[in-house]
Amino acid sequence: MTKHGSTSIDQQCSLIKESSDLLTNDQLKTSLDIIVDELKKNKELNNATTIQQIVATISLRSTDDQIFSKAAVFDHQLFFIIRDYYFNLLCQWRSSGHLDEHSGKLFAQIAILFANLCCDTTETNVDTLKELIIHEPLLDELRKCLREIVTNGKHLKDKKIEAIDYSIRAVHYLEKGRAQIQNIPIVSALFENVVNCVCSSYFIGMFKKIGGLEKLDEAQTFLLDTCTDVISWHDAGFYNQTHVAVRTALLSMFTSWFQNYITCSQKLSKSAIKIIGQLCITLIGGNASEDDIFPEPIRKDYCKLIDQLFSMLSSTIESRTLNDSIIALQTVLTQSLYSLTMTNDLRTYIKSKRMIPLLLKLTDFADETIQFNVYRILAAILTEDDIKTLANPSKIANIFLRFLTSLIDDSSMKPRFHNLLRSLKILTQHDQIKEELTKQDVLPLLLRCSTESKFDPVKARLPALEILLALTFNAEAAHQLKRNAQFLSNLKTLATSSSEKRLQRVVEGLLWKLEEEETAMAKPDLSTTANFTTKAYHIMLSYSHSDKDLCYRIHDRLVQDQFRVWLDRDQMHGQAMAAMANAIENSEFVFVCMSDTYKQSAYCQSEAHYAFERRCHLIPLIIKPSYRPDGWLGILVSGKIYVDFPKLGFEIAYEKIKNEMARHRTPSSSLPLPAHSSPNNTSAIGQLLKATVEVHTRSEQSASRDYAPCINQWTNDDVRSFLINENFGSLIPVLGNMNGRLLHEVYRKCKTYWDLMFQTFKSEVAADDQQKMLSIDTYIRFLAEIEKYVPDDKNQSSERVSKMCILL
Repeated sequence: MTKHGSTSIDQQCSLIKESSDLLTNDQLKTSLDIIVDELKKNKELNNATTIQQIVATISLRSTDDQIFSKAAVFDHQLFFIIRDYYFNLLCQWRSSGHLDEHSGKLFAQIAILFANLCCDTTETNVDTLKELIIHEPLLDELRKCLREIVTNGKHLKDKKIEAIDYSIRAVHYLEKGRAQIQNIPIVSALFENVVNCVCSSYFIGMFKKIGGLEKLDEAQTFLLDTCTDVISWHDAGFYNQTHVAVRTALLSMFTSWFQNYITCSQKLSKSAIKIIGQLCITLIGGNASEDDIFPEPIRKDYCKLIDQLFSMLSSTIESRTLNDSIIALQTVLTQSLYSLTMTNDLRTYIKSKRMIPLLLKLTDFADETIQFNVYRILAAILTEDDIKTLANPSKIANIFLRFLTSLIDDSSMKPRFHNLLRSLKILTQHDQIKEELTKQDVLPLLLRCSTESKFDPVKARLPALEILLALTFNAEAAHQLKRNAQFLSNLKTLATSSSEKRLQRVVEGLLWKLEEEETAMAKPDLSTTANFTTKAYHIMLSYSHSDKDLCYRIHDRLVQDQFRVWLDRDQMHGQAMAAMANAIENSEFVFVCMSDTYKQSAYCQSEAHYAFERRCHLIPLIIKPSYRPDGWLGILVSGKIYVDFPKLGFEIAYEKIKNEMARHRTPSSSLPLPAHSSPNNTSAIGQLLKATVEVHTRSEQSASRDYAPCINQWTNDDVRSFLINENFGSLIPVLGNMNGRLLHEVYRKCKTYWDLMFQTFKSEVAADDQQKMLSIDTYIRFLAEIEKYVPDDKNQSSERVSKMCILL
């Protein structure tokens, strides 16, 4: 019986191995049925020798021509028998730490077979393979193995850990790009233990020795290669906790280790380069949020890493050596730099490194992946002027278009596809890129991304719709979209069917731009009619939600001063664009809160563009340090005085806002007092109107006052009297609405930023009256006179006065 059964299995294995393409799907299934029947009839055949023969047969044909994939037989009972045999071997090995030689080989062979089968997973066979591989007892046993590795390093010195390695890879290949599998509880639990392995002391010890290793052993391959690869491609809802855990455990160690190779990158082996790339993605996180703010030690290490990546990239270019290792290293370095552009804070730091010339050198290289990485970095840091200087901006659009075409239907590359859309969204802030993308016919691909239900609503459909919204500012793209009745119909369906608020908002924005904006622009401006008496709002704040903290503070202060202010605090959806248009039409001033994210936002561009076309008074506010507007935003605010909050500080900048509003008003402005004001409580607007009317007449008067010995005690009238009496009348438009405490703050800024503040004063004086010029002599004399009233705790002679100021 045993011999007959064995002979029968031998025959079927030989038939499968030798039949080549002559074996039909039905014949293959029949052979597998015969093998299963023989195994069931004779339990003695369930041994390592027989199972190994079957596994070798399946492995051979799976590798050569994928006959089992084509025949769709992964749900055949034979595969479940093999899986259960592997599970029994795993339990035996984990508990005893021993397998005989034959079983030990089979242990690895089965794991390798399953990894190879899962590596070729398609949407057609994914459910069948999921049933086979995502087997709770099996994954739970793997999880226990990983926990033992983390706890005491068990199994790391056993070469049979190769079987664990391939088992983890099998699960990884299956769940890669498939969030529905990643979110299965037992898969999530397994992933958590993979993260723990990377954060362990055993990982750190191995990693520090990797620099020159050309070949990794089984344990090194598992910990350093497989585990980092799993994390770098994981795309489910574990990003934040995973990223925090890994960077806390490894970032400081990595930057210290990496420093040793900055000037000798040629010593890095190909294996080391690969693992560095995977670890960098894990450390940096390809799904970071724009608004992420890191603790200072972490931020410091990230900035150090940026410097290191930049230095090493520079050295590889200067060496003028180009081989496979250098190309692999440049790919890793550019990919890592791109990942570090994900947050506004680190992106600003990268811009400060002035690396654009270096990156442009890389765009001449033949390797398309390096070019793609470089252009993704450039998308995040280029200014409008930089784009104009490029010899061939159409090349950028072409690279993105080619990668979008190749990635759009590749489910295994979803993270890269999502990040491509993210980069393209940033890139479309530039008018030249909008034009090139439209010329190269990107719209059909974006329409697919935005409307087909197979794409992730947040990571794919949302950015695609935002890109389309940005492209509506290109006349040709807008014309094509307006004529696409099917797209407009899909938008209207999506507006009512989607529960995702951000999707609703961008859809509403698109419908506004494509169907309603032209009509709204044609409406008459009531403020120019004879019947105009008031507007509903004094101020409308146009801002990016990324800058909400400072913008909310400005809003709250304005409301406290009894201004009527319109602000979309909750990022409205459902007629938000109509509400925005109504707010602009009914506001005297529109504050344009400028930053990188403001310029990148198509929503913000829509608001600013509409306000500009409606000829509102635009007051540009700089929200982020060192920001200077360019492109469409630079055009809209050209010729206007910027109120720079980071440079001036909140209090001084806020006073400057009020000065700017006063400067734009005329005595004939008949705005009413804000609600809740009374005749005995002059409102902020009333004060500004009064200041506008009286500023020149009061500068002619002479006032004789005794000033308080401490500037902090001065009232607004004291400040004005001081400016008049000391012949600083030209500074009244700059300082005339301040009290002593604010004037003291201005003095501090002047002492710290002497030249910068002089230029600010000078531009404001000129803005008030182009005939006036602030001389350096007046500025120095002003500081000298003010200094007499400024308390100085270090000066004992003024100690009592200083204490009095503090008490007051």
